[in-house]
Amino acid sequence: MFNRIFLIVTLVALTSCASVSNSKNEISKATDRSNEHRDDGQSLEKYLAKAMVNIDSMSQVKKSHLADEFYIKGSDAALRGDSLSAALFFEKVLQINGKDDYVSKRYAVELIRLNKLSEAKVILQDLYKSETSENVGLILAGVHTALKEKRAAQIVYNSLLENYPKSEEACVFLAKSYSLESKFKKAYRLLSKCEKENKGKAIYSFYRGKIDLARGQRKSALKYFKKSLAIDETYQQSAIALGSIYEEDQKYDKALLVYEKFLKKTPHSYSILKSVIQIYFSQGKYDKVIPHAEALSNIDPSDLNLKVRLGILYADSKKYEDAKGVFKEILTVIPQSDKVLYYLGMLYKETDEYDSAVGYFSKVPEESSLFHESNLEIARLLLVEAEEDETGESAKKFVSFVEQASSKGVDLKIALKVMLAGHYETIGRVPAAVDEMEEIQNEKEFSESHEYYLAALHEKNGDYNKAKDVIEKLLSKNPENPHALNFLGYTLLEKGDDLDRAYILIKKAVSLKPKDGYIRDSLGWYYYKTGNYEKALVEIKKAWSLVKTDVIVTKHLAMVYKKLKKYELAKKFYVEALRNCKVDSERQEVMRDLSGLESLRLPASSQ
Repeated sequence: MFNRIFLIVTLVALTSCASVSNSKNEISKATDRSNEHRDDGQSLEKYLAKAMVNIDSMSQVKKSHLADEFYIKGSDAALRGDSLSAALFFEKVLQINGKDDYVSKRYAVELIRLNKLSEAKVILQDLYKSETSENVGLILAGVHTALKEKRAAQIVYNSLLENYPKSEEACVFLAKSYSLESKFKKAYRLLSKCEKENKGKAIYSFYRGKIDLARGQRKSALKYFKKSLAIDETYQQSAIALGSIYEEDQKYDKALLVYEKFLKKTPHSYSILKSVIQIYFSQGKYDKVIPHAEALSNIDPSDLNLKVRLGILYADSKKYEDAKGVFKEILTVIPQSDKVLYYLGMLYKETDEYDSAVGYFSKVPEESSLFHESNLEIARLLLVEAEEDETGESAKKFVSFVEQASSKGVDLKIALKVMLAGHYETIGRVPAAVDEMEEIQNEKEFSESHEYYLAALHEKNGDYNKAKDVIEKLLSKNPENPHALNFLGYTLLEKGDDLDRAYILIKKAVSLKPKDGYIRDSLGWYYYKTGNYEKALVEIKKAWSLVKTDVIVTKHLAMVYKKLKKYELAKKFYVEALRNCKVDSERQEVMRDLSGLESLRLPASSQ
């Protein structure tokens, strides 16, 4: 509040009429020269001393013109925040013109800003004696307080209340002064008296609550903050104080009631909106955050952090067009922001506008931590189009991007090459997929999962020995890799080589990862291969419960039921497998097995 008083005084000073000449020519000349002598106080003092050297011999007109010039320059300096220059100019105006309460007031304010409180105090004391102004008195009392002259400040405040009994600032500051001396009863009586004389003013109950809160009397503080809001439900300080106590006590619902009630009357309160947003965020109630975040963003459009949060909230709520609008606004302010470019890319991806998404992702700079992920997103988008156009321009565009972007770093190269290998595998070009994986095989970042995938490609390409070699090397480095153990065991089963070793490998894999449906299926398949169909059924049923949409596992279950002559169940799972087929070769194989089943006699008791 002390700063607010200074602001009021300064604004009054700048907008009031000064006792200076209005000569247009002199004002124009002075304004033209107002930017001179800004270097430092010393050079300005020399300039002023030189200008004043013949002051006694000047005519009254020249003195008046010189005072006008100094006043205008002082006002200009004050507006620029150059209190040192302003004070020096105002001091000279007073030397020329003699006593001038208005200029003295301005001079005192600049001295206070320069922390020359003792000098300001002398001027203010003279001013207060001559005009007993409320503003001057408040500033003088504030200076006494800053100089730790408590008694002097209290005398001025009491004087003000005698002359201006409705002065809120004098009452509140005097009560605060009493409370700092632990004269609480005296402070309370003063606030009560002021409240009676100024009915409808919420400030007095608010300060009573503040004093109680400082004393640790939270219950009493709550009472007075509530009373303050009952007097004036738009009194923001009381709403903030009351809500803050509830927040400290983790009574967030009560805090929200206070804040939301206040916002109904005063919907544009920045501080209250921030508090409401923070609580709703902490509670995960993002749908309630959005309208308040929108209101806050309208109040302060320059708050980019808030805009980012609002954009993310829109995206989470699937309000993609609103989210795009927010992030585009942010981009106009910080056009090189990697995060904003990335967010926009993801938003356009969500709305299937792939060209725009690629455009934003491609603008993320190479030095950004998001560069790697942005390029992967571009590749994923191009891959979607490539798989819809296997041999056309889209496929070529995807392959070309992978080759070009792979030069931007080893990690990116490996990720993109694996993606390209997956594309080739999907369209049936398994040898090309193998080539891509072998190109990055010797990179340091080539992981166990990459080795496993390479082995799977070798197997799919019919190169069982190569697949076995890759897995054997992997297991020599990490004998506890359950997927590698399972892969090798299953390969041995399919080849019919060393079934005992296959069983040992698969059992170990199951013990390491018992809830992996594919590994369970391998154990069931071992039992199937060795003719133990009952055990095979137990394991493959467990596997199917874990991966119900896998064609191979579902088909294995059908085959076990067929061996057990439960033909209806066999047929059911063949049909289920057929439903899950994604490539034609799988579909043909399942159809062939299903046709063979249909030719069998199905006894009524087969269930």
